[in-house]
This record gives sequence, C-alpha cells and structure tokens, in this order.
Amino acid sequence: MSELTDYLQARKVIAWVIRWYHEERLHSALGFLRPVGYYRGNPEELYAARRRKLPEARHRRREKNLQLRQPALPLTDEETVA
Repeated sequence: MSELTDYLQARKVIAWVIRWYHEERLHSALGFLRPVGYYRGNPEELYAARRRKLPEARHRRREKNLQLRQPALPLTDEETVA
C-alpha cells in the first residue's frame, strides 16, 4: 500500500480495515466465525452448518490431492456424521 497523502484517503483506508475486521475476518475467540454473523445470526446454526459441510469438503480435497482419474463415490450419511 502506498503512503497516505490526505485525510480523506486515510478515512477510506480505516473504513476498509474496520469493515474487513468485522465482516470478513474469522475470529478465533468466536469459534472462527465472523463477528457480523456471530452477533446478528444464530451461532449454533452456523456451527451446525459448518459440521455438515466439513466432511464433504475434506472428501473433495482428498480427491483433488490424489488427482484421481475417476472420482470416488459420494459420501453416505453415516460418513458425514463421523
């Protein structure tokens, strides 16, 4: 980033940092959720959605890393819970 040259430019940069911090950054103290989602939403619902998505994402990553020519079969419900 270049040097700030005036007050308005500094305000824009500070506003961007504040927005990023509250809306995009994952906070470890909030269980790696964004503050805007944690305080405006239902954190338990967000955690449940994450628990549902993680096994499938791990499965896709494993397939990609192994560079399989034929993709593996989709996960069963029992595998997603584990």
